[in-house]
Amino acid sequence: MNKVTKRISLSIFILIITYTVNLLAGQNTALVETYYSRMIYPKVSLFLSGVFGFIDVSSGEVIILVALIFIVLKVGAFLSNPSKEKLVDETSKLLMTASMVYMMFWMLWGLNNYRMPLESNFDYEIEEVSIEQLEETAVYLLDNIKYLESHLEFDENNLPVYKGNLDDIRKNSRSYFNRIAAVSDYLAVGIYSKPKAMYFSEIMSQLNYTGIYNPFTAESNLNVNIPKYKIPFVASHEIAHQRGYAGEKEANCLAFISCVESGDYYFEYSGYLSGLVYVTNAIYREDKELYFEIRDMYSENLEAVLKDNYDYWENYRGIASEIGEKNNDRFLKSTGQLEGTRSYGLVVDYLAAYVKNENHKNVDLVKK
Repeated sequence: MNKVTKRISLSIFILIITYTVNLLAGQNTALVETYYSRMIYPKVSLFLSGVFGFIDVSSGEVIILVALIFIVLKVGAFLSNPSKEKLVDETSKLLMTASMVYMMFWMLWGLNNYRMPLESNFDYEIEEVSIEQLEETAVYLLDNIKYLESHLEFDENNLPVYKGNLDDIRKNSRSYFNRIAAVSDYLAVGIYSKPKAMYFSEIMSQLNYTGIYNPFTAESNLNVNIPKYKIPFVASHEIAHQRGYAGEKEANCLAFISCVESGDYYFEYSGYLSGLVYVTNAIYREDKELYFEIRDMYSENLEAVLKDNYDYWENYRGIASEIGEKNNDRFLKSTGQLEGTRSYGLVVDYLAAYVKNENHKNVDLVKK
């Protein structure tokens, strides 16, 4: 058996094993929760975070850049002296590498997609919400935003001012998330790296990405070009992925809790603002008249913030953002989140439950 045949055979074997593990994991969520998400994954992610987190640079970006340079050099070398034998050889190497990366993705983090739903840790059920519950939730979120507006400073453009810098947001997002992780038994705890600012944030904006979790380096990566008032929520969302929740609605829920229970007005504002956007989007789809009734309750500051955020993303709307959106949609569906990018908005069920619970001021979505 020659090298090419060996590589292809091994690649097929790896893909079959990975597929089988995924199939079994999807049918045994309780086992995944107990042995992978709560025992194996925390140790693996802590190790990777320790290895790649000691420098405040996105290791994932560096790895991708090096890989791209390597690919360009490989293609250049092939084109300078092309042959059928070399093409087959390089293709088999590429297949081998791709199969190993695919397997590592699932083993290092991806199996968290098959853990028990987040609500299985709560003391009450998460139910599909009615339009009345959505309205109640929106009003609650809006009331809290108005309260926070009286405690925050706003600039000449009616945008909230953060007294610290970006590094403070990154450090605090980790500290605040550690609080809810410390009182739960289902979130990975330990000395994890803080979210990292991405050098290529401009490209992230063009692709319509606010952040990304790299399972190969256990890094939470942030697009730091987005409006600053959105960064606390995005940072907390990516940390939720880092701590073991792959689902987007679960990550949004945990990000919301981390922000609004932080005791930091700016973080609270970011959390309530993000929650309000998701809830009012859901209301708009069901009852446009009610949506505009709620919009009439918005303050001048809130209107300015929403317009600022809209204008920011509108500036990047184009072919690149459409490609990024579609790729993210396909990726989420391929990992078992069949709603694709719509899964982000499904957090409204959690938010409604948070508001409905009479003791919501005591981190009730975190089982102590």
